[in-house]
Amino acid sequence: MFLTIIIFIAILAILILVHEFGHFIVAKIMKVKVEEFAFGFPPRLFSKKYHGTRYSFNAIPLGGYVSLLGENEKLKAPGSYFSKKIWQKILIIITGVLMNFLLAIIVLTIGFSVGMTPLVSDPSTLGGKKTSEVMVVEVVPNSVASQMGLEQGNILKGFSTPSDLQEFTKSHAGQKVTLEVEKNREVKTYEVTLATGDAPLGVGAVSVTKVKQPVYKAFVTAIVEVGKSIAVIFVVLWQIIRSLFTTGNAGEAGAGVVGPVGIYNFTASAIKVGWIYILQLLAILSINLGIINILPFPALDGGKILFLGLEGIFRKKVVRIEIENLIHTIGFIILIVLMLAIIFRDILRFR
Repeated sequence: MFLTIIIFIAILAILILVHEFGHFIVAKIMKVKVEEFAFGFPPRLFSKKYHGTRYSFNAIPLGGYVSLLGENEKLKAPGSYFSKKIWQKILIIITGVLMNFLLAIIVLTIGFSVGMTPLVSDPSTLGGKKTSEVMVVEVVPNSVASQMGLEQGNILKGFSTPSDLQEFTKSHAGQKVTLEVEKNREVKTYEVTLATGDAPLGVGAVSVTKVKQPVYKAFVTAIVEVGKSIAVIFVVLWQIIRSLFTTGNAGEAGAGVVGPVGIYNFTASAIKVGWIYILQLLAILSINLGIINILPFPALDGGKILFLGLEGIFRKKVVRIEIENLIHTIGFIILIVLMLAIIFRDILRFR
């Protein structure tokens, strides 16, 4: 559990800091004064001022923020965000999202260079060396597998497909066999007597194919995977929105949405099957964080870009800055309530 907590916090920290660093570095390039760079939401636990910027570590590690001079007020002083051109403001805002996509590309490049399961693509369509393994996804209670202590995520060595495993267990039903199992990154050997009947071992399994490529090919594959993942996530979001308007609930697509509790559970599962799956989880979460932030909803980066877009179209401030600030505050409250609802649902689901 301790290792899971550490890796979970590390994943959140990487996602948040990379995103906020995008805002931070472009603001610096645009000569905008950064008043605060914060990890987490208040209350503040620790802070230090360095070169005019306060760096803060806050108690609630579910986000972060970069506070810019003149961001929420009409301040035309040098170094003010308000005084910058629209394209400069948009660039400052959107770079956080782009950094999340870049992080995913870097992580997936590392993954494919050592061997990783594609996020979206069919492994057979990708070049490189391919290795297939059989992973346990379900253990039947009171079965041979249950007595062996097999768990979800364990790898059954020596089999390429679930069909291979099924054929082996059925042909050896009632017999003593030797099985090699990779558990918690260690390969263990078991001598067991298989049961008779339809489920001699008592597991549900899937085939997992890893693709290994040279770094330059891995980089291209990573870009393609991120692009395809973005498209898939937008399709899922559209299904959720359509279900909300047609049936009043988020439907099956919405059931896949998780919050911090769900991410913690996914982290625990990834740790069991190996570090490469932790990298894969980091990439998936980074892509999702980027997409969520680009949505045109108040308080999100996409909502701020929407107001800037309207300002650019009409060549003037369409909404008074005080009203815009209020809209973003209301949006933030809605997001917090939504997050709490997802956390509550996740607690009931994963308890």
